[in-house]
Amino acid sequence: MAREKRIWLEKYGAMLGWLTLLMVLFSIVTVVSRNVFDVVWIPVQELALYCHAAALMLGMVYAWRHDKHVRVDVFYQGFSDNKKRWVNVIGLLFLALPMMVFIFLASLPYVTDAWARMEQSGETGGLPLVWLFKTLLLAMPLTLIGAFVVDVFKSLKAIKNNSGAS
Repeated sequence: MAREKRIWLEKYGAMLGWLTLLMVLFSIVTVVSRNVFDVVWIPVQELALYCHAAALMLGMVYAWRHDKHVRVDVFYQGFSDNKKRWVNVIGLLFLALPMMVFIFLASLPYVTDAWARMEQSGETGGLPLVWLFKTLLLAMPLTLIGAFVVDVFKSLKAIKNNSGAS
């Protein structure tokens, strides 16, 4: 089961890589068309922006699962494994989870309004799926909340198992 989850996570990471490649290609097309041919393609420009935002917002949970997120290691690196687990639990419960809940709740009216209006690009010739794109503002905190909750339980289980072994 754990192997299947890792394979799924790596496929998710590969998809994010392809999304990033698309962003770069759309950006190149935008720059070349604008500077060489003096043509502005708003949909391609918006696609580059959407790919960038999607890779960033959906990539956060991937970075978290691979422990590649930003961490202040000044004191943490010298802590024992159990102390690190306690720091993680406290940090997740009192900092990370409340922040993700806040982002979700603060974004909810913005996203529901976009869905209610089926919001489209304000640019002439822009893409019609702005409402769908804004949903990333809810997907990011939800995926991170799920990852954080899993990590809290894993850390607490490891703390319990470690204290029982002593």
